[in-house]
Amino acid sequence: MFKKALVLTVGTGTRPDVNIVLPLIKTVKDSRPDHVVFVATQLSQEYAQAIAQDLALDPSAFDIKVLVNFDDVQAVFMEVNRLLRQLLEQGFAPADIQVDFTSGTKAMSAGAVLAAVYQGCQSLKYITGERDHGVVKNGTERFVSFCPNAIFANQEIKIAVELIKRLRFIPACEILDNLNINLLADHELDLVASLGRVAQAYDFWDRFEHLKFSGTAKKVKWLLPELQQFQPSEDVVRQVHSLGLLLENDQNIADEMVIVDLFNNAERRALEGRYDDGLARLYRLAEMLAQYILATRHNIITADVDLSQVPQAMLPIMAAHRDPDTGQIKIGLRIAYRLLEALNEEVGKKYISDKRLTHLLNERNHTILAHGNKPATAGLYQKLKESIVELVNLQITDFISKCQKFNFPWLR
Repeated sequence: MFKKALVLTVGTGTRPDVNIVLPLIKTVKDSRPDHVVFVATQLSQEYAQAIAQDLALDPSAFDIKVLVNFDDVQAVFMEVNRLLRQLLEQGFAPADIQVDFTSGTKAMSAGAVLAAVYQGCQSLKYITGERDHGVVKNGTERFVSFCPNAIFANQEIKIAVELIKRLRFIPACEILDNLNINLLADHELDLVASLGRVAQAYDFWDRFEHLKFSGTAKKVKWLLPELQQFQPSEDVVRQVHSLGLLLENDQNIADEMVIVDLFNNAERRALEGRYDDGLARLYRLAEMLAQYILATRHNIITADVDLSQVPQAMLPIMAAHRDPDTGQIKIGLRIAYRLLEALNEEVGKKYISDKRLTHLLNERNHTILAHGNKPATAGLYQKLKESIVELVNLQITDFISKCQKFNFPWLR
């Protein structure tokens, strides 16, 4: 059989003629605990002792904890929280700890309830009955026990909101999926359904599944006050949808908004402290920028270079990159920028002459998720980002401003 514990606040009564001992004896008998912790004050500890004596409790079966600051809710919370933690360390499960907050000061009751909820105790209890001038009449006592699961459920909703804000979309969905909807009021039911869609939508966008984002976002009840911080503008939803259609029709396309979206994705990875992933995205962004300019201005596709579009001086270099199986000429980041330089593009000239950028890209190549064993650092990410932004600014006007407008709304 599982052990049960009762934490009982003990006051002095509301009037001098009130005997607080008798109803508290009854509540202990009703709970039938294996261990009792009396939470008392200097004045009420004698009543706690009287209860233990009347019940003939073994000294090992009870403790009396005297509060110093019994009118300070926070102090009471901290003390009762410590007592509950001790019970957990002794082997009592949260489901088997009951907190009775009938007696004591308002601060004692409030602090005890808050501590019980914080520690996940599954049962709270108080005494009610017929009253005479505000005092429950002897013999009419009823013991009301309740489980604060609804409080836990609402707290879980708040945790899900915080997880979404921190880009932890999958854990947020898991919390929301596991909530007992029978514990929620109508507003919270709507909120849980829409929060789940919010987390799903932004997870889709974060994984470049733009069409799934726009489709899911349209199902959210954005009028709920708690969701305002997550609501994208209609213009952004249209842009994300258009980007999804663009990428669906041509997987190899390079576009200005693709570059903007990729930069924001890199920034979100850095925000999470995932600098290795952020560096990988910055490297891809530099490569994509070259592909974008070559495709839109010179009709050159880096996956299959048309030699008729290539300057004479670059033909020998291009030939060295011909695939022996397909006959296609494929070039990577470095050769793409050399080609841009030969085509008199400012971005190409900047890349070739920028020794700092070249050095930083080499440093990235030495990290463990690229080709080396070094850890990715915040410093390397920040420096590479600054250099790449300088490069992109030569091609995309107001690049950072566009990135801010196209980002998740709470991160702008």
